[in-house]
Amino acid sequence: MSSFYSVVDSGTYKNIFYALNIALKDFLANKLLNGDLNRIEYASSPYALTKRAGKGEWNNANLPFINLKMSDKTLGGERNWFNFGAYSQGIYIDELRQKLRVIPVTISYDSTYWTSRTDDLMYATDALLIDAAAETKIEYYLDYNGFAIKNIAIITFDSDASPQYTEQDWLEKNKIESFVLNPKIQTWLPVGNTSGFCIPKTILMDFAVKKGLLDGTEVMEQDELLEFVIDHDNETITPV
Repeated sequence: MSSFYSVVDSGTYKNIFYALNIALKDFLANKLLNGDLNRIEYASSPYALTKRAGKGEWNNANLPFINLKMSDKTLGGERNWFNFGAYSQGIYIDELRQKLRVIPVTISYDSTYWTSRTDDLMYATDALLIDAAAETKIEYYLDYNGFAIKNIAIITFDSDASPQYTEQDWLEKNKIESFVLNPKIQTWLPVGNTSGFCIPKTILMDFAVKKGLLDGTEVMEQDELLEFVIDHDNETITPV
């Protein structure tokens, strides 16, 4: 189904969200899940266990996993990055040989880590605290007419290791423990409608291989790969 907005269908609207999600999932998977992207579910925390259980017979092999879903998007952030010149005139991008107008935004996520083992919970919380002691940066790429342009993202976590969910059926039968991650990411949002914008195909293919959609030798068109990423980042609930 086509978008209500023509700029979305034409590719002139610069939607950074899906490219940023790929980078965030890679970071969380490598930091807390031994690189396994299939242990990350796009779902809000109240529905995370339901979605995870809906993928097959429930057992402790389903754990640990992380859910995440965007909860807010605001102008600016903790770092005072706003610059009127960057907004009105743009900053010069060497690869494009032109200026690109940008504004700083913060994207917040509802996110929780779930496990059945206390020692796994201790490791994950310690790993997150150690990482949070220094500034956490990730990079992701946007494609402009064949040129891969790097964008930066600064991550902070509103973490909470106290028990969050006490639904007796889950906790007693599955011995599930959890802690809240709730990352906030400050990044740059391009302004204006410049043609030829997308996520680089190499990044889309790498994500599809890691998710098991491709075996590394198959070929998919860029539009098909992008559709897969978009479908993946939409919360759907399967009844159990």
